[in-house]
This record gives sequence, C-alpha cells and structure tokens, in this order.
Amino acid sequence: MTITVEGLAQALGVTRVGGNPAAVIYSAANIDEATSSQITFIASESAAVKLKTCAAAAVVVPRELHQPEGSASTPGLLLSDDPEIDFIRCLNLLYPPKQYSATIHPSATIDASAMIGEGTFIDAHVTIGAKVKIGRHCRLLAGSYVDDEVEMGEGCMLYPNVVLYSGTVLHENVTIHAGTVIGSDGFGYKHRQGIHIKFPQVGIVRIERDVEIGSNTCIDRAALGETRIGAGTKIDNHVHVAHNVKIGKGVLICGQVGIGGSTVIEDYVILASQSGVADHVRVGRGAKVFAQAGVIGDVVSGAEVLGFPATDRKEALRQMVTVRRMVAIYKPLKVLVDLLPKLMHLVKNPK
Repeated sequence: MTITVEGLAQALGVTRVGGNPAAVIYSAANIDEATSSQITFIASESAAVKLKTCAAAAVVVPRELHQPEGSASTPGLLLSDDPEIDFIRCLNLLYPPKQYSATIHPSATIDASAMIGEGTFIDAHVTIGAKVKIGRHCRLLAGSYVDDEVEMGEGCMLYPNVVLYSGTVLHENVTIHAGTVIGSDGFGYKHRQGIHIKFPQVGIVRIERDVEIGSNTCIDRAALGETRIGAGTKIDNHVHVAHNVKIGKGVLICGQVGIGGSTVIEDYVILASQSGVADHVRVGRGAKVFAQAGVIGDVVSGAEVLGFPATDRKEALRQMVTVRRMVAIYKPLKVLVDLLPKLMHLVKNPK
C-alpha cells in the first residue's frame, strides 16, 4: 500500500508540520536508514538530533517537538501523543495482513463430525479430527494438525505445522506460530522398583483470548484439570510450559524460558530470555524475572529478581560486583600469602 504524507497524517488524526504533503510513502524503516519514500519515528526528545540527518519523507515525533513550518525538502513531522503506537498504526496501514478467502483446500482431511465456522480458511494438508469445533473466520495454514475434540474460538490463526492435541481449547483471536505443539503429555512419572511409571496426562490446555504464541513452543496438557494461559499473554519462540501451569493475563514470556509443572505466574509478569521457573512456585503479579535467572522459590508481587538462585535484582548486582572485586585482588593476595613463610622465617632469624 502507498499513501501520501498528508493522507497518513489524516488517517492517524495527527498534525503535520513541514515536509512535502504530497510525498508518497511506500514503506517504513528505522531513522538511520529511512529514505525519501519511507516513514520512521522517534520516541523521545533525546533522539531529536537524528532529525538533522534524516532523509525520510515523514517522521512520527512526540508532540512537544513542534517546530515552525519547514521547507518541502525536510521531513514532515507528524506530531503524536504516543509516537510508538501511532507508528504501529502506520505499519498496519502500509503492511496490511494477508487476507484469506473462505476456502478448503482439496488435500485437507476433515472428519465428518467436525464443525467448521463460516469464513474459515483451511490450507493444504491440514488434518481436522472428530468432534472438532472451529469458530468463524479462523485460518489454518498448511500442514496443521487439529486432533479430536479440539475447540477453537472465532478469529484464531494457526501457522504452518501447528499441532493441537485432543482436548485443547482456544478462545477468540488466538495466534499460534509455526511448529508449535499444544497439549502434548506433561512430564510426569513415579519411580517404583527401578521403573519410571507414567502418570496418565488426562487434562487439557486452555488458551484464553488474544494470546499469541511463537514458533517451536510446547505447552503441555494438565495431568488433571487444565494448563491455562490467560487473556492477552504473549509467548515467544522456544518456550516450554509444563503441565498444570497457570499463567495469568497480560504476561510476557521471552524466548527459551522454561516453566515447571503446577507453577502459577500471576498477571503482567515478565519472564526474560532463558530464565527458568521451578515447579510448584508462585510468581506474583507484575514481577520481573531477568534474563537467565533461576527461580526456585516464590517471588512476591512487583519484585525484580536476577541470578541463581534468583534474588532481588539490586542485591544480585551487588553480589556480582563483590565477586569481581574479589577476583581482582586474588592474584596480589596470593603473592602475599606465598611470601608469608619467607617473612616468618626472616622474623625468626633476623640475621
């Protein structure tokens, strides 16, 4: 899609200052690389210095950067109360999502008992099992597998090769990216007489509305009851959520995070990349678990934790500094320790 600078300002409902209102915008770029046919943004006044060398047709800027009318050769400034959100709106206008017609590919395999909502697109080699219920305007891309008795709400999106095991429940507008597996067995065994005896995993996975799950992520079904992902939660690629985990609403889970069984992650928690949370732990509302932290005990609401075992971020940083200082003094201290026998000898035998 293309649009003029003035047309974009009107679409966003913002004020344009300077620039060429008739300049056509074809795409978007970051401010260091944008050309005369692109739009970009800055989020704060501190980045305003980059406007001097910016070649973009238009820049979404904070409203407080209002300047006198510029010449047609300078970027047009689109004055915004929230530049990041208005730039996202620009991207949605310039790069509209792909549309899928309500068709079923002839290579798809669909059980006769499945219920498919109107407006749903089913791509090549999709498999849909018995008693499946799929809501209106869903999109199931190539190779996806939907097992028996799965339920999908309206507007769900499965990218290629997603697997939904039997009993999985998706609420409205759930997006799952390629290669992800939902509802596989939890890892539960009882050790008896040298044998690992599997605890049957007979629960389900429930994913509430507006959840987005990245590629190659695994969310295990509950042993009993349900594993639950709360509304609006966003999960990155290569994440593992074990059985019976309860994740609240608005949670952000970054790549390569692992969450142990029966753990509770309350609303609006952030789990940074490569952090791990042990089983049967509760992470309180709004807590932040920093990268590579290992959580082995409860985390109170609003806490920021780091390190292993995860502890208060400031305390963990102090410990890191202390260790580095100890390493720095180790060598000279070792020299002194090695000299002690000689010094003691000289004290006892001064001649």
